[in-house]
Amino acid sequence: MIPQPETWLKKVSEIARGHGALLIADEVMTGFGRVGQASSLSPTSKKTRDRLEACPTLFASHHESVQPDFLCLAKGLTGGYLPMAATLTTQKVFDAFLGEYHEFKTFFHGHSYTGNQLGAAASLASLEILQSEKSIRARQKLETVLRGELKSLWQLPNVGDIRQAGLIAGIELVKDWRTREAFAPRERAGIRVCEAMARRGVLTRPVGM
Repeated sequence: MIPQPETWLKKVSEIARGHGALLIADEVMTGFGRVGQASSLSPTSKKTRDRLEACPTLFASHHESVQPDFLCLAKGLTGGYLPMAATLTTQKVFDAFLGEYHEFKTFFHGHSYTGNQLGAAASLASLEILQSEKSIRARQKLETVLRGELKSLWQLPNVGDIRQAGLIAGIELVKDWRTREAFAPRERAGIRVCEAMARRGVLTRPVGM
């Protein structure tokens, strides 16, 4: 899990739009404030930084002023209390599926539990909390504490890299930090660390080992 370099998304979106392609942003994991506020990503433009600080965004793509054609959301939508997901799109895309019945332009997609009322209510309540001043301050404080605690892990010989974007962090495990030689999958290094963390009340996820 490697965070994209600053301005990367902006450039990619310009290339996609230049070729007439639609841009899809999958923010199931990164959405709803998980990548932090403007201060954590430190935009190079003072104008952009001031705007983000005045109105903190909840989505990673918006940190670079990128408005995708499709925005995929889930997980943080309800704060994890109920399963709920949504795919947002633009008016232009929506209008493309409008027409007379005989044209069959409708996007024939749906299932029995679409628009669940309880999930929608939980989502609205979660969004209200997320956008409150108290919640924004709490996330900023948690991000700062996490960054400080992660720094203490650099002294461990099996930590090859630490990558953080807001409240998302990835720790690369290696046999030796000097050579950054990876553990063999059969050694189950990531799983063993996660099991040890679980015994201490912390839930983590092994990816790739």
